Amino acid sequence: MLYRSVGGKEEMEMKKTKKGGYGILVCALFTALVIGINLFVSTLPSDKLKIDTTSMRLHTLSDNTKEIVQDVSDDIDVYLVCQAGKEDATIKDMLSRYAGLNEKIHVSYIDPAVYPDFVKQYSAETLDDNSIVVESSKRSQVITYDKISTYTAFNGEDYLTSAIQYVTSDTLPVVYTLDGHGEAALSDSLKSSLLINGLQINTLNFLTTPQIPSDANAIFINAPTSDLSQDEAKLILDYLDKGGKLMLVTSYSASTPNLDAIMESYGVSRVKGLVLEASENNYVSGYPNYIIPIANQYNEITKSFYSGTSMLLMPMAHAIEENSGHRDTLTVTKLLNTTDKAYSKTTFAQSPSYDKNADDISGPFSLAVSVDEKFDTYDTRIIWLGSDYFLKDDTDKMIGGTNSDFFIKAMNWICDRESSVNVTGKSTTVGTLSMTTSQGRMWKIILIGVIPSAITVFGVIIWLRRRNR
Repeated sequence: MLYRSVGGKEEMEMKKTKKGGYGILVCALFTALVIGINLFVSTLPSDKLKIDTTSMRLHTLSDNTKEIVQDVSDDIDVYLVCQAGKEDATIKDMLSRYAGLNEKIHVSYIDPAVYPDFVKQYSAETLDDNSIVVESSKRSQVITYDKISTYTAFNGEDYLTSAIQYVTSDTLPVVYTLDGHGEAALSDSLKSSLLINGLQINTLNFLTTPQIPSDANAIFINAPTSDLSQDEAKLILDYLDKGGKLMLVTSYSASTPNLDAIMESYGVSRVKGLVLEASENNYVSGYPNYIIPIANQYNEITKSFYSGTSMLLMPMAHAIEENSGHRDTLTVTKLLNTTDKAYSKTTFAQSPSYDKNADDISGPFSLAVSVDEKFDTYDTRIIWLGSDYFLKDDTDKMIGGTNSDFFIKAMNWICDRESSVNVTGKSTTVGTLSMTTSQGRMWKIILIGVIPSAITVFGVIIWLRRRNR
C-alpha cells in the first residue's frame, strides 16, 4: 500500500509537471503571437490603424492626393522641422499616411536645436515649429506652419501634395496675368491656389513689355474694364495662332470690341445683356442673376461638378455663343450652361428689373466655353468665362470653394497638365448654406407648415386620451 501510495504521489507530481510545462508552453506561444501581431501591425500604414471620426476628415487623404503620390517615381525627403516634444499630432499622422502611400517618400524629424544649420539650406528665415521641407533631386520647397494650419482650416494635404508635385515636375508652367486695362486683381486665396498647384504667376503689361514672353505657357485676362488696343489684340492673336493658351474672364457690362474680335476669330461670340435664370432649381433663392449652371457631365474639367452636391455659382453673367461656319479645325465645348427658361436681359443696366420683356433674348445659353484647335504642331487652348464675379472670394465661399476648384482644373487643362491638386483645405468653421428657390420653398413648407401641424395633431391626440381616462 505504501509503495502504491508513493507511486501514486510520484505520478501526480509528474502530471502536475506536465500541466505546468503545457501552461508555460501556451503562455510562451501566446506571448510570441502577441509580439508577432504587434510587430506586424507596426508595419501597417496609419490609414489601416486609425479610424477618422472627425467631421472635416482631418486624418483622411483624398483620392486626388493618393493618385498623385502613388505615381511618384522620384525619391523624396520630407522633413518635419520642430523641437522635440512639440510635434503637431495631426501633421505627424498626415506624414505617416503619405509615407504609407509610396515607399519613395521618406519622412524625417529635424530638431533645429540639435541641427541649427539645417534650415539655412532651404530658407533664410527661421521656421516656426511644425514647418515642412520637401526635397527631391530636382528642387526643394518649404511649407511654413502658418500655411498648414490657420484659424479656419487645416491645409496640410493641399500644400504637401502640391509640394511633392512641384519638386518632381520636370517643367513648371508660367502664367502671365495681363495688366493695364482695369483688370481685376487676383485675390490672395486665388494666388495661393495657383502657387499650390505649381503654376508660376507673373504680370504682363504691354506698355513695359511690348511682346508676350517666350516662357509664357498661358495668358490670363481677368475681367478688364477697358479694351485692348488693336496692336495689343494682334499680339495676343498671333500668340494664339502659334499654339498659345488663354484664360479669359469678362464682364457683361464692359465694352471690349477688340478683345471680342479675338474670340470671334476662334469661333465664339459674346451675347448681349445679362443672363437671368427662370428655373427655380438653377439660381440662388431670390436672385435669378446668381445662376447655378448645369455643368457638362462629359467634359474632364466639369464632370465632377455635374452632380447636385458640387454646385458652381455664376453671378452677373453674360452668355457666350458658338459662331456658325467657323473653321473645321476649331472644337468648341460648352462647359457651363443655363436651362431653356433663362433669358438675356438687354436693358438691365439702364433699368434693373428681373421681368422679361420683348427685347430680351431667350435661352438656353452657355456661360463658359472652351476652344481647342490642333493645327500642324500647334495646340491652341482657350477657356472663356462670362462672369467677372465667378472668381471673387465672396462668391467662392457661398458654395464651399467649388468655383476655385473649377478654375484650377481649367488652368491645368489650358497648361496641358494631366493631374492637379484640388485646393479645398479641411475647414474647421461652419460653412454657409446656399439654397435654390425651390429648396427654400420646400423647407419653408416643412418648418412653417408640416412640423407645427404634426406637433399640434400629436398634442391634441394626447389631450383627448388623457381626457377620456
